[in-house]
Amino acid sequence: MNANRFFSIPYDNRNDITIRVMKKRMGGIAAYGRWVSLLGMLYDADGVLDMSDQCVVEIVADELELTDVDEYFTQLASLGLIEADRYHAKSLVINRGVCDELEYRKTRSEVGKMGGRPKKPKTET
Repeated sequence: MNANRFFSIPYDNRNDITIRVMKKRMGGIAAYGRWVSLLGMLYDADGVLDMSDQCVVEIVADELELTDVDEYFTQLASLGLIEADRYHAKSLVINRGVCDELEYRKTRSEVGKMGGRPKKPKTET
């Protein structure tokens, strides 16, 4: 398996107050499973899902087993799990943590392609 295809979720994430509220309001452990699936979809989509595209809406609804994706994202936005302003203004689903991680990975990859740390200049002997 490709190591870049993994993302971290702290083992105690389920105890985070925001996640606990999400589970209580949105359907228990199934809501948590949807959240984790959504994170995976966001990683696949370079951090942004454009819900103004009806095809994307249908794919997300199928993947998350939802009938009302707008209500789902409205609730996630109210909890701060996705960027509320971007969702309500442009129908974009964005999670800052996913975007930050993707940017970090991109930067690390670019540094790695340059050979890591700069090499010391050779001195003449």
